[in-house]
Amino acid sequence: MIISKTPLRISFAGGGTDLRSFYKYNKYGAVLSTSIDSYIYVSVKKQPSLFSEKYRLNYSETELVNDVDDIKNPIIRECIKFLEIDDRLYISTIADVPASTGLGSSSTFSVGLLNALYKYKGESINSERLAEEAAHIEINVLNRPMGKQDHYAAAIGGLNYIRFNNDDSVNIKSIDLSKENSDILSNSIVMFWTGVTRPSESVLKEQDENNINNSHILIKIRDQAKELSNLFLSEKFSIKEIGYLINEGWMLKKELASGISSFDIDNYYNVALKNGAYGGKISGAGGGGFLNLISKPSKHNKLINALEKLGLLYYSFGLDSKGTQVREIF
Repeated sequence: MIISKTPLRISFAGGGTDLRSFYKYNKYGAVLSTSIDSYIYVSVKKQPSLFSEKYRLNYSETELVNDVDDIKNPIIRECIKFLEIDDRLYISTIADVPASTGLGSSSTFSVGLLNALYKYKGESINSERLAEEAAHIEINVLNRPMGKQDHYAAAIGGLNYIRFNNDDSVNIKSIDLSKENSDILSNSIVMFWTGVTRPSESVLKEQDENNINNSHILIKIRDQAKELSNLFLSEKFSIKEIGYLINEGWMLKKELASGISSFDIDNYYNVALKNGAYGGKISGAGGGGFLNLISKPSKHNKLINALEKLGLLYYSFGLDSKGTQVREIF
């Protein structure tokens, strides 16, 4: 049996500029993000011939299928076809968080599944190729209105400044924090589950269609990724300055599409600012999922008490540095 373990991610700045409709016509897009220690696990093994079905798939649903084209899960179907695997397969998944929560779960699943299937075939590929192929399947094959940042965050892991060039090449710069600053950053992020799941496609489709008109906003958002990476590498590592810049980015992001925020999200955010948060943002495309905030650790209890009274759930996590991993077990 092959098992892959692939991290989810949180993005600090630059979200939306990894869409091809932006970076193709504005020289480049850029994001700053980190993988976290919440994972999606994918297992792959050969399906014994004693079972009548060729494919047994267990995720949020169970599928028993004989023809690959009949597989309902689009990522599983297209990954099998992309790698030209004709074996009988059993594939199952386990996730640390629900789907559609803004932590890049579909991209993480794509990367993890491809990694496991390559291992099943006895092939080894580097993380950049894994990210690019997973992005190709979701963006070009499945025609999803999404960017590539999540695939790279899941495949590579760690804290990275990722640049998406207009020739479709990608440059990755690892942000190597000292142990002290890495601990300060990790201890200053507080995350809350809003209880709202939403498909990102509807928000991203509107944003994608608006990208020409919103290019002036997106250029500012793109440039914030570089500015924030410089703050991370500064000798005077300031959580306050980092939080303020993320707050500016969230204000800009809300202008990109109608579904990014809501009355409830705005209320949660305003309460957070009044209770010690320097800044923050909703993960992913917006509209629900996780609310990520930056504040002094001494303010966390106050934040947790205030936001849990509004029905949000505090979620504890740490940072990941390894990206997708795969192994064979017996």
